[in-house]
Amino acid sequence: MKIRPDQLQQSLDKGLQPIYIVSGDEVLLCQEACDSVRRSAMQQGIEERLRFVADAQFDWQEVINEMQALSLFSSRRLFDIQIDKLGEKHSKALAQVVQLLSLDNVVLLSLPKVDAKTQKAKWFSALEQAGAFVQVWPIDANRLPAWVQQRAKSLNLSLSRDAAAIMCERGEGNLLALSQELEKLLLSHGPGSQLDEQTIAESVADSSRYSIYDLSDRLLTGKLKDALHCLSQLRAEGVEDSIMLWLYNRELATLTQLSQLAQQQGLRNACQKLRIWDKRIPIYESAYQRLPLNSLAYMQRYIALLDQSIKGLDGPDIELGFRNLTLMFCGVKPVATELDL
Repeated sequence: MKIRPDQLQQSLDKGLQPIYIVSGDEVLLCQEACDSVRRSAMQQGIEERLRFVADAQFDWQEVINEMQALSLFSSRRLFDIQIDKLGEKHSKALAQVVQLLSLDNVVLLSLPKVDAKTQKAKWFSALEQAGAFVQVWPIDANRLPAWVQQRAKSLNLSLSRDAAAIMCERGEGNLLALSQELEKLLLSHGPGSQLDEQTIAESVADSSRYSIYDLSDRLLTGKLKDALHCLSQLRAEGVEDSIMLWLYNRELATLTQLSQLAQQQGLRNACQKLRIWDKRIPIYESAYQRLPLNSLAYMQRYIALLDQSIKGLDGPDIELGFRNLTLMFCGVKPVATELDL
């Protein structure tokens, strides 16, 4: 059965299903849905959690064997399975998993966004019928300020509509970044604070040199020393690795599109098509002139490797990885990487 994210906790309180499928592109909302399942499983007596990250080389037989085996430590177990990219190998294995579902175990299956064709597949329909499918949709831009206000309320902060709008404009729709910004406001202003437009504007100005968007400007303009300093400050502040990687990936994706379109339409027309603000065109032009398409392709592969490291898989050292990406953005040859091996 399908369950909206806002219905999930109520459903969990009534009892656990054999399987929960959480799917979508909104990292924060998917993460929180998965956390709700994990928390409820623990509250309802499931103490043993088996964690699996299923990449292209993953051996599904390990999961099958564990589901068939009796636990030595507890009567019920949580199988926490994350798949970042669905493929035929995974779908075949999940068709077997359906046959092994029981009330003795709970399966939490975290998937990327699944399209309509996948949802109609026999194996997926069987999984959905056996438990709960939590489909996470992006929050529409018009509803985002209300989401920020509700999020602030849950942290015991009161945020005006205009203040929320400023935050949304600054965060450009990244829920992880917006959530972290609210937590910083809670620390700086305290529970019960009422925050208006002026307060948010002043807070943004006070912390501007530590903003990931300032790092964006330094990367695009190729200011290496400033970019490395900004990177160091952000990491010292504890900005999440996933938010940092989102920024690098966003600018890289924009530059790749820009380079491809500019070859056919010219840079200015390409910028207009991608809705790049006029005042930001010069900094994108700087990066466009500095970074050829083959460099951008290399950086995309490196970002994929760093993403693996952040998710706990094999990949480059995270600290070195961000420094190397910064060097590449600024047109400097990075320290030897796995892609060179």
